[in-house]
Amino acid sequence: MKRILVPTDFSIHAESALRVAANLAKKYNGEIYLLHMLNLPLHLLTDNDTIPDNFTMGAAGGPPEAVFFMKMAHKRFQDVVNSDFLEGITVHETVQNHQVFEGIIDTAHKNNVDLIVMGSQGANGVKEMVIGSNTEKVVRTSDIPVLVIKKSHAEEEFDLSNLIFPCEFTKEYKNSFLRVVEFAGKVNAKMHLLMVNTPNKFMTTAQAE
Repeated sequence: MKRILVPTDFSIHAESALRVAANLAKKYNGEIYLLHMLNLPLHLLTDNDTIPDNFTMGAAGGPPEAVFFMKMAHKRFQDVVNSDFLEGITVHETVQNHQVFEGIIDTAHKNNVDLIVMGSQGANGVKEMVIGSNTEKVVRTSDIPVLVIKKSHAEEEFDLSNLIFPCEFTKEYKNSFLRVVEFAGKVNAKMHLLMVNTPNKFMTTAQAE
């Protein structure tokens, strides 16, 4: 758990995720890669102006509007990095102009991260489908473990001591199971296995055992 990626939009939900990541980084002596995606329109991207160090836009530079947004993001990064709960933790800050989902996955692979920690508003129904679409895409497709934080853990110490693995225990879950076992070993957590018996694939007790 040496490298933890935290995508941020500077919201309170992203801060909750960052606080959990900071807790884990301190526990496992890790570092945090803090990522903000600008997702600027392509017409703002040219090759003229200079972009501040440590920031990438999918092009070598941009017009004044793009540079303005980059500098604003850098200012917000500085405010976040100076938070008390990040004291003593190495934080790498990156701003990219990219589609959010693809940018998160690309950054995770580029920096060889061990865990992605993302915030969620914890909404339900249609609202969650809209707000949480990027989080859902990352969870469903990432080959790197993703931890989704749905409420504030600001006042408590987050602990990965127990993990639940719910599935139907058919052969197609084998690879996922082995990855979870590997992850549990890294964080020294106890695994709890939960058999999910659904009506459309119902099994008797004997079959399930």
